[in-house]
Amino acid sequence: MNGYIIWPKGDMRLHTCRVYKTLQEASDAAQERADSRHRPYEVRAAYETPQRIVRTFEPRKSK
Repeated sequence: MNGYIIWPKGDMRLHTCRVYKTLQEASDAAQERADSRHRPYEVRAAYETPQRIVRTFEPRKSK
């Protein structure tokens, strides 16, 4: 099965989360969350894989 979740970087607490079908959907959601919460978010594979973290999004600087 494929799927992606977004997660606060470095956070080990249990979260309920949405599984995104595509990497693009998850990436867009992670960037939006990073910007709104001013902290990095990771896109992770929703299922156990050797490379679990796919990409990390840092908050964009406000102009």
